[in-house]
Amino acid sequence: MGVMIGFTLGYVFGTRAGQEGYQEMVAALRTITSSGELKELAGGVIGILADVLKQGTGALGDGGQAKLRRIA
Repeated sequence: MGVMIGFTLGYVFGTRAGQEGYQEMVAALRTITSSGELKELAGGVIGILADVLKQGTGALGDGGQAKLRRIA
């Protein structure tokens, strides 16, 4: 899904701004996706989701923990 969105945005902005504008957009996206802040944010979100899943599986009993281990 992310690839489709990226392709669509790239196509739209590329056709409006030309090759130079498209290259600037790609460079900006690479800078954002490689930033430490984004990686730190993603790690925090993953940690929160893991905690929520662990709490949710507690309501399922012993079978929930086994299912979570298989997913992870």
